[in-house]
Amino acid sequence: MTRFLVYGILTAVLSSTAVGVYLHYFYAMEFDESFKVMPIWRVISIYCSIALVSGIVVYWVNKKFQFKGILMLNVLVVLVSIASIGLPITYANSEIDTTFLPVAAIPAHFILPLVWLGLQPFLFISKKTQL
Repeated sequence: MTRFLVYGILTAVLSSTAVGVYLHYFYAMEFDESFKVMPIWRVISIYCSIALVSGIVVYWVNKKFQFKGILMLNVLVVLVSIASIGLPITYANSEIDTTFLPVAAIPAHFILPLVWLGLQPFLFISKKTQL
């Protein structure tokens, strides 16, 4: 369980840092007022909560279904991240100019799944396995 908890915390820290830095530099270019719709603190808090919950979900799926369950969970994560691109594309706000919101949001959608999937092999490396 400790390994999965560390996995969730490490995923939360790395993905939140990456998305925070990305949005900070994107908003510094001042294209529009997307920072009002998608504030950095809100994105970081969502990333942290999703990553911590994913650590628990991976533990539960691994305990219950082993490798096949983890494989199906990874496929589900990829499909959900691809399907979620539609949200920023179709977002419309009549009060604020959000022309560049999809430009900021679409890459931000893929940071968490990339970190989540990239760190996952470390869960299954045992002490006997040589790097």
